[in-house]
Amino acid sequence: MAGLQQTNSEKILLSWVRQSTRNYPQVNVINFTSSWSDGLAFNALLHSHRPDLFDWNAVASLQSPVQRLDHAFNIARQHLGIEKLLDPE
Repeated sequence: MAGLQQTNSEKILLSWVRQSTRNYPQVNVINFTSSWSDGLAFNALLHSHRPDLFDWNAVASLQSPVQRLDHAFNIARQHLGIEKLLDPE
């Protein structure tokens, strides 16, 4: 039962993320691994709830996934109090 419950929780969370990022055509979250590697999903999730924190187009045009990930993690830390638990590298 514990495995089933976790799977359902993951599906619910994935559904919430997809709903939150649906207005960002560059973002297609299908899983919790590869969908996040380019940094766009993290930024879209932040922007969908706090669009006042940064200009989406400026972030989407950043050339490097590492730059986009670093941006998202810094915004989350500075403005939302979420500690940086992952290294963009």
